[in-house]
Amino acid sequence: MTNNSKILLVDDEPGMLASSKALLETADYEVVIAQGGKAAIEKLEQDEFDLVLLDMNMPEVNGHMVMEFINDKLIKVAVVVLSGDFDFNSVARAFQLGAFDYIKKPFEFDELQHTLKNALRKQEVEKSLYTLRKQLERSERLHRFMVESSPDIIFIVDKDGNFAFVNDRAGDVLNYNKDELIGAHFATIVDPDSVERASHCFHERRTGPRATKDAEVWLMCKPGNRPGWTRDRIAIELNSLGIYENEVRNEKGEVQNGEFSGTYVVARDITERLASEKLIHFQAYHDLLTGLPNRALFHDRLSNTISNARREKENLAVLFLDLDRFKAVNDTLGHSVGDELLKQVANRLKSGLREGDTVARLGGDEFIILLPHVESELMARVVGKKMVETIKSPFFVEGNEIFVTGSIGISMFPHDGETADLLIKNSDTAMYYTKEQGKNNYNCYKKDMSIKNSRMLNMEAEIRRGIKEEQFEVFYQPQVSSLDGSITGVEALLRWNHPDKGLLSPVFFMTVAEETGIIVELGDWILNKAIFEVKEWLDAGLPLERLAINFSSKQIEQEDFVDKIINALKAHDFPGAKLEIEITESMLMSNIEQTVVKLDELHRVGVQVAIDDFGTGYSSLSLLQKLPIHRLKIDRSFIHDMVENEDQSIIEAIAHMARGLKLEMVAEGVEEEYQLRYLRSLNCPIIQGFYYSQAVPCVDARKLIEDASTMGSHIDGSQSLKSKKTARRRSKNNLKASAS
Repeated sequence: MTNNSKILLVDDEPGMLASSKALLETADYEVVIAQGGKAAIEKLEQDEFDLVLLDMNMPEVNGHMVMEFINDKLIKVAVVVLSGDFDFNSVARAFQLGAFDYIKKPFEFDELQHTLKNALRKQEVEKSLYTLRKQLERSERLHRFMVESSPDIIFIVDKDGNFAFVNDRAGDVLNYNKDELIGAHFATIVDPDSVERASHCFHERRTGPRATKDAEVWLMCKPGNRPGWTRDRIAIELNSLGIYENEVRNEKGEVQNGEFSGTYVVARDITERLASEKLIHFQAYHDLLTGLPNRALFHDRLSNTISNARREKENLAVLFLDLDRFKAVNDTLGHSVGDELLKQVANRLKSGLREGDTVARLGGDEFIILLPHVESELMARVVGKKMVETIKSPFFVEGNEIFVTGSIGISMFPHDGETADLLIKNSDTAMYYTKEQGKNNYNCYKKDMSIKNSRMLNMEAEIRRGIKEEQFEVFYQPQVSSLDGSITGVEALLRWNHPDKGLLSPVFFMTVAEETGIIVELGDWILNKAIFEVKEWLDAGLPLERLAINFSSKQIEQEDFVDKIINALKAHDFPGAKLEIEITESMLMSNIEQTVVKLDELHRVGVQVAIDDFGTGYSSLSLLQKLPIHRLKIDRSFIHDMVENEDQSIIEAIAHMARGLKLEMVAEGVEEEYQLRYLRSLNCPIIQGFYYSQAVPCVDARKLIEDASTMGSHIDGSQSLKSKKTARRRSKNNLKASAS
């Protein structure tokens, strides 16, 4: 840059200033004059210049002093000396202070102009370099900030495998001071089982698409030396690429030539993710109460064992076990005692079997056992007798001595069936035969056993008669705000006023209803009945946000499932936004494509969806994000398993998951004050359970809501007559309704 440059002309002689200014302006320079060094300093403080044309000999403040000021203030400006003083020391001092050139007066204008152009050109280059250097410094600071504050772990490893750089995150998650790792070999922190895999990642020489991506490695943490530190190792998912000096790359961006100097590693702590995946996998194939394999895992093992037995021409046995009088334990001593009893039963069964045998819990008080490599039916009978005797011994639970017995049915491969389903079915039939014969025993399956089919047919006939004679009734259990105790909604629950057996909850008839398909007719009835009754409450001005109704897989599979719900809403002029349908995870996953379509159709008319018994199935989180789901109902088993002052990691995981998916969490089965306190601490908004109220008839449910509305009061779990203890006392008086 030459023309239009801004020059500060400094001299103590007015005539020299005027003539020099005139000459410079003819060359299109913008010239500002300063008479004397003091005036020059003032100008430099007030304005910016590209160049200073400076005289040396000036009174008070000479040229050297002006240059010293420029250096002290770090002013970026070129200096050309124009002076009559050509003393060696003066000239040398000027160059020491940074003068670009030293021109003696009088001067040739062409010489001066040539010098100015060179000085300005040099100044422009220096400014560009200075700006670039500052940009690089800012970029480096930004990069270092990003690296140090990154949620990822970042290592730079030299070519010998020693750490050359470690960011703050790496030190934090591994419990090391960063300086402790610098210079150490990467194997110092690698789990011995991961060393071979880690060596490929930390010695990665590739830089293109073939470089390491998403490799999983376990790292060892430094033993805890700070409060609360408990981790001994972490899992990381890492990406790494080689670092080269003097590198030359091809068109694909891969290094062709260059000296390998190390590896750049970026890793993410995936310990919690792996733990969550492990938990989800465990939940999918295990019973969470007892830790035993569930139906799905048992079926898989049985199928594999059948294949092996068929190939080796061996026998195997399936033992179906159902506890006798277990319901009496639940009704009289409560769910917590019943759950602990089931755990103890599971432990006894496991301890009485061989290492290769499998015992699983199918649900409720039903267990099933797989005995591979069975020589004969006699051997299976010996095990059956042993299991019966094992169960007969008293159990001690929470200070109670409890006696229960077991009824067992046995089926043999290949004599009683060559498929897993048939063997389970026939062992179940034999078990029911044992029940009919007086319980507390075992029987092997015989083809003439028709007890189960007869029982199902009789029960189906009774259910159909019950529907026709209006023996069924809808009970309602309040859903209560954990913040203020107000009733926000109700769940509709089916009860059967059986003429001989009294009030029955669905546990007594739902299995038969499902297997016979009559559940569809029952579901249609409860849908219309509940909407009709709750609509009367709404018309009376009662505040209620939600009516929740359970739907079975058989109902959802019906082609007119959506039409039935929409027609019921229209028939009773019921707002779709106040209806919530509850489906389980297993239903959701069994026929995903059709279920998604139907839920979307209902969502369009305002109907909300809740996932019931959440945590007991194996639903895909990515699928949950895509579905029109509003709430997750945490399964009551997690609440019952909760022990005061102990870790409740599963509940916390579900709560975090619900928040992450932006879903509301509803906790079922809340019976104790400490359970409520804990759920409040997790910001669980909706509570349902005996702590507030059991399921009650329509009239009682309406009165609860009316009282809360007209009196401005809310349900008080500590004072409510429908608390857990009262519910149990009523249960003893043959009120067999449960909170479902």
